[in-house]
Amino acid sequence: MRKFILVTAMLFFISQIVFGQKNDDFPSFEKFYSSMTHTMRYPSILQENCASTLTLMKVIFNNKGEIDSLTFSDSAHPKFVEYMKTIKGQLDFKSIYKDLKQKGYASKPILIPFCIDFEKIGECRSKITASDLKNMYLFSGKQFSGEYFLYPNIYFRYVVGRTHEEHF
Repeated sequence: MRKFILVTAMLFFISQIVFGQKNDDFPSFEKFYSSMTHTMRYPSILQENCASTLTLMKVIFNNKGEIDSLTFSDSAHPKFVEYMKTIKGQLDFKSIYKDLKQKGYASKPILIPFCIDFEKIGECRSKITASDLKNMYLFSGKQFSGEYFLYPNIYFRYVVGRTHEEHF
């Protein structure tokens, strides 16, 4: 009986632990990442095409901490860009602004590296093409230049499909 109670208590405590992308330099990063985790659903058209995403998200804030501009580098699929613009109001960009204001970078464009690896078991593997890398630093066909702040990266990995089954 004591073993049962001990195992139950351990399972309860383990289930209460949450791990995220911890970043001590940017304490509000976890809030932004958490809002992405709860909101983001990879668009079905990209899932069907087994498309991965590697892009830079450029955010420009006004002096009140509201988004003036949200754009993506040319490496992002148009459907991904369309989807991200529809959910941007549900994401916690204010936490990013809080970090940047504290460091004195809130008035500069912010670049956030964004990578989504998508894979279907037995059908296709995640791949980043040379074209993706070439277009990662292009915005509307022009090379990005000037001052900016590089925020920590966002990374998601989606693996879907059937796992190996054993028949007894």
